Amino acid sequence: NMTQCHPWLTCVDINTMILGDLIGFGAVKQVYKTTWNGHTLAYNAVNNDDYVKDFRMGLELLKELSPSEYIVQLVGFCSSSNVFLTEFYPLGNALNIHSVLRARKEDTHLKVKFHLCISYVKILDFLHDGSDGKRVMCDTSTLDKTLEQYLITSSLELVLNDLDALPIVGIDGIVCGHKELYGKFVSPEQKWPYSGLAFKNEQMVPYDEKSDIWKIPSVCNYFLGEDEAAKAFRYHIHPIHSKCRRKRPVDRPSAIEVLKFYELVLYTYFDIKASNEKLEL
Repeated sequence: NMTQCHPWLTCVDINTMILGDLIGFGAVKQVYKTTWNGHTLAYNAVNNDDYVKDFRMGLELLKELSPSEYIVQLVGFCSSSNVFLTEFYPLGNALNIHSVLRARKEDTHLKVKFHLCISYVKILDFLHDGSDGKRVMCDTSTLDKTLEQYLITSSLELVLNDLDALPIVGIDGIVCGHKELYGKFVSPEQKWPYSGLAFKNEQMVPYDEKSDIWKIPSVCNYFLGEDEAAKAFRYHIHPIHSKCRRKRPVDRPSAIEVLKFYELVLYTYFDIKASNEKLEL
């Protein structure tokens, strides 16, 4: 993680940079490795002229929310070239977490895995509790796509990397994207409600940030893994996860309520348990 303060880099710095390997590619942007004064950075460039507006909205939001422990660190930008620079996170995105933990010999540490669940919910709370309104993570139609939005820091925390699709709920609610959504991962209210009728985006019923809450159990279960210890531990977080999966959005807990439950479990299951084991020794 970058530790020294420096003004954001500008077009003068960015236009002379040499691009390295392609490390990320999506509909809106492509990301390359580059270097500046010995620091490895991520060079984010617009990928498609059709998405320039989305790209610029993502950059503006990144500037607005920076600096924050919950989002990727902005290093510089050049608006005229549709480029911005962010800190490079060598551990990659959250989809890689189990290979990262294996490499660090921490793949059996349940507390480390559960801490990732907490880190994830902290980011949701940050988005849902903004001064300008509640923001919904729209680019999350599948588990893999959701995990790819987050980068892993050297201290095994998560930071949100993709800010291109974070609309504010407002009074009227929002509808994510323009395509019909399917599958168990997305919340019930995100699906086309009129069976037998052809999908029309303009007839979708708007929803709110509780669509993010529905997805918490799937994301946390991914972090916990499938070993026997994880399966046994799920019993302790089942009460809050079952509330996250309530069909009516209004009946689901808020992100801060999930976070408080998680932190209580962290304390009672791991910290008290560990201190009791020391006493027995």
